[in-house]
Amino acid sequence: MECPSCKVEMEPLVVGIFQCPQCRKIIKEKDKEADTSAELKIEEGDFQDGEYFHKKVSINKKYEVCEKGITISKTESRLLAALICHSSYLKEEKYVRLSWWKNSQHAGMFKIYDKDVLNNIIIVLEEFEESFDDFWTWNGKYGKQEPKTEKELEKEKTLEIIKYRILENKTCPKCSKKMDKKKSYYECRHCGEIVILEGYNQPIFNIMTADLDLRFHGNFPINFYLPVSGITVKWLMGEWKALVVIYSKDNPNKKWLRFYWWARDLSTFLKNGQREMGEGTQMGWKAQRGMSSPNIYDKKLVRPLINALKKISIELKWENK
Repeated sequence: MECPSCKVEMEPLVVGIFQCPQCRKIIKEKDKEADTSAELKIEEGDFQDGEYFHKKVSINKKYEVCEKGITISKTESRLLAALICHSSYLKEEKYVRLSWWKNSQHAGMFKIYDKDVLNNIIIVLEEFEESFDDFWTWNGKYGKQEPKTEKELEKEKTLEIIKYRILENKTCPKCSKKMDKKKSYYECRHCGEIVILEGYNQPIFNIMTADLDLRFHGNFPINFYLPVSGITVKWLMGEWKALVVIYSKDNPNKKWLRFYWWARDLSTFLKNGQREMGEGTQMGWKAQRGMSSPNIYDKKLVRPLINALKKISIELKWENK
């Protein structure tokens, strides 16, 4: 047997147990027959019954139920899967959960509640697959490097019209009725929509997911790591989701893809007209509680994840026609 660290032949101590003569590491020989029966080979893209994930990893039926899922990657210590779940109380409201586990313990998840966000994530993952090499080095450039498509120009025009109507006529971006002016925001008495006024009366409002500009940018509320480039897949006043390639300033050669999910408390802003700036936050954004920020270190996992999400989209009838 070869030492995994030193790559030298190990010495037997007793039957089935070996020690490295250099690093002194002790390793037990694996039972090949037991390994074969314990770990089944799962073909990429196949759905598995939800009970598999309840039994093998930490999904608690008390809070949510996994109906079925697709394993993206599995090793002895790590598991990445895309799941179709629902709340234990609301069976009809299904959502997609991208889940990461390490040693059968939860290591991060990213929940998707509507088809437009799922469609954006599929598009964005394909952009990452095309725009980054195997070492997560970005080949693109910021700014207006390519002419915008007619669809992108139409989205920009629509957003500018919404902003103009808000400032000039207090028109609600959701129901198009007149809003009431408060101290630092507008509020619609008809549908409950809120528009925050910031700086020189710049309106901040919920942007429809289907209208997002799915282009690379680097302006993210990331505190510890440094962003290479990323794309926003959902942006509301109180919720922001994005996929970003990041690195540590101590090791700029090691990069990876992270699924970010931020939230911010708007109550202080609405009450006092200023943002809450707590420790470890930027622009009032904080990491969504209980979710962690899951990572993909190997670019080769992007394509299987895309294929799994497309299959889930068809299963939920969320695909774009």
